Amino acid sequence: MTIDWNVEVVGSVESTQTPVHNKAIGGEEEGYVLQALQQSGARGRHGNKWDAPMGNLYMSALLRPQCPLNEAGQLSFVVAVALSNALDAYIDPKKHKKTLKWPNDVFVDGLKLSGILLESNLQADGGLDSIVLGVGVNIFKAPEFAIFLQDITKKPIYVNVFRDEFLTSLSEVYSLWENKGFAPIREAWLKQAHGLNEAMTVRLPSETFKGTFGGVDETGALLVQLEDGTQKTIQAGDVHFGDVA
Repeated sequence: MTIDWNVEVVGSVESTQTPVHNKAIGGEEEGYVLQALQQSGARGRHGNKWDAPMGNLYMSALLRPQCPLNEAGQLSFVVAVALSNALDAYIDPKKHKKTLKWPNDVFVDGLKLSGILLESNLQADGGLDSIVLGVGVNIFKAPEFAIFLQDITKKPIYVNVFRDEFLTSLSEVYSLWENKGFAPIREAWLKQAHGLNEAMTVRLPSETFKGTFGGVDETGALLVQLEDGTQKTIQAGDVHFGDVA
């Protein structure tokens, strides 16, 4: 099923996530999108703050997936694959390497280009009501140790054109997930996985450990191969690649 996107554009908000949450609670239909030209209090995973100056794509979209709450996290992979597909028209694979970092980032040449945030609203019985999907893409500016799309393409880019291309791609991949399940999404994501079979450090609230990135399982959980030959499955955490203390 194709999503009928309803896009609203505003000049500046603290975060596009909060108004879309309010829309969801008020009964807004799936497909509502709020785009801001800039954000004064943009947030990422764990409430982390990040820069959101004028010139980049900042948007939140309302989704109402018909799935159990424990499968909602798969949408992070759905969005990453859709975003990667939209970026294919702008990034020459012969010159640049685009990768998808678990669980919610898009990297180009080892630098962050885009971040994804999923936040859920629950029904009274604890079931999933809706997902508010936040996406930020560095188009014309990027913070230190990140990259922006204009610098990659060296060609004119129109933020709203890219937004619509991404939403078209998202509708297609979302429909694939709804009809075929997570398997084809997982396969597409793994083909672009950042740091696959490389050394990594995983930081959890209770511990930090090192291992090798072994992919993701059938639910999207991180698989970490440890030095003693055992494997850990991680549902949520921060991961760093390379020799990180």
